[in-house]
Order: sequence, then structure tokens, then C-alpha cells
Amino acid sequence: MDTTIDDIVRAEWCEVLDVTSPDPCDDFFEIGGNSLLAVSLVERVESRIGAEVALEDFFLDGRLQTLVSAARAAAN
Repeated sequence: MDTTIDDIVRAEWCEVLDVTSPDPCDDFFEIGGNSLLAVSLVERVESRIGAEVALEDFFLDGRLQTLVSAARAAAN
């Protein structure tokens, strides 16, 4: 079975934030994330998908900081 980018982002999100059942609309920073964890998350996703993902695309640039938006940014 192929792992999708959504699956990868979800797995890394859970690992970095130490959660088991994330709500796709939870805000990363409101549920315990911080800037160091954000960098760690992006680096882990980049390593797994083999492509660079801009931190700004994950968390800044006026986007919501949710699991859904993070997966969307990683897919682009």
C-alpha cells in the first residue's frame, strides 16, 4: 500500500505533537506546537517525501495552521 502525503504529514504531526487522534482542523500552535516543533515537523516531512517544503507554506503566509493546510502545502 502506498503512503500518501496526507498520511505522512498526519504521522509526523502526531509524532511531533505527541497526539494519537488529531482533529484535521486543530491549530498546531494552539494544541501545543511551538516554533522548534514546527521546524522539526517540516524537516521530518521533507525527509519522508524527498522534497523541500517551505516553513512559510506550512505555517505562515496567512494560511491556517492546521493538519489539513499542512498536508496541502506539502503536496504542492
